[in-house]
Amino acid sequence: MNEIILKENKSLTIEPLIKRFLNYVDVSDSSVQTYSVGLAQFNNYLKESNIKNPTREDIIGFRESLKTTHKPNTVNAYLIAVRNFYSWLEYENITKDVSKKVKGIKLEKYHLKRGLSQEEIKKILDVCKDTREELLIKIMIICALRINEVRNIRLEDFYDDRGVVMLKVLGKAREGLKQDSVKIDDRLLELIKKYCEEYNVSDYLFYSTSNNSFGKVMSTTSLRKIINNLFKRANLDMDKLSPHSTRHTSVELALESGIPIQEVSEFVRHKNISTTMIYAKELNQRNSKIANTLGDFIFEG
Repeated sequence: MNEIILKENKSLTIEPLIKRFLNYVDVSDSSVQTYSVGLAQFNNYLKESNIKNPTREDIIGFRESLKTTHKPNTVNAYLIAVRNFYSWLEYENITKDVSKKVKGIKLEKYHLKRGLSQEEIKKILDVCKDTREELLIKIMIICALRINEVRNIRLEDFYDDRGVVMLKVLGKAREGLKQDSVKIDDRLLELIKKYCEEYNVSDYLFYSTSNNSFGKVMSTTSLRKIINNLFKRANLDMDKLSPHSTRHTSVELALESGIPIQEVSEFVRHKNISTTMIYAKELNQRNSKIANTLGDFIFEG
């Protein structure tokens, strides 16, 4: 059984420590799941390599072993789990943090998925079966919402700011996080009012309709399922799209409309403008006329 060597040269088995750590961390359920899987992989690596007292070199070895079977984003997620675990071990004065300064895999700055074209948006709206599906797509694109942000919308989050209706945007948790706001388009507001009357909304805008949790907040899984089903009904290429494609679309449409990149970055709530610049770079590459110009020289002389 794997062990962690304590500062006083005693030892503890690693499994109970992982369990204590997972109970300690204050993160979303999905993050806890990622931590759990990543640390289980780490524990298996230690067992298979017969490592009794992990060192910094062993953490690096774990990272390198993951690279052969996992995507870079997954490798980095599992490495973050290990680093946070060791940070907690040191905080609890159990053992020193041997994972300090072990770097993740450098990721290429581009998107694996893409946004929607205006034609694809029309196709999606054409296959919407009800007001809920229509509102979900429109509010996600117009307000550039993430899945966690749209699932957390409650009626109390809409407010009037000197005659302008605004929406508080809240992410993974409703409490204790930085809060942003986004302006609600008048036409979108009319659709929201229609939807609320039609579905008798009293709290969460997109509430669960299942028997076990009726009226409660809808899960991200359910929201993703609705969006993916809309994409499928519209016969779109699912390999290149995900629910996040709606937000991707928001950024691209804003940039293509000539809105300054700083303003777009603030509207979509990017922490760093460099994130928005990735979208701008991809747009510039796709819209570049250089390839055609060079082609004219070569093929037409």
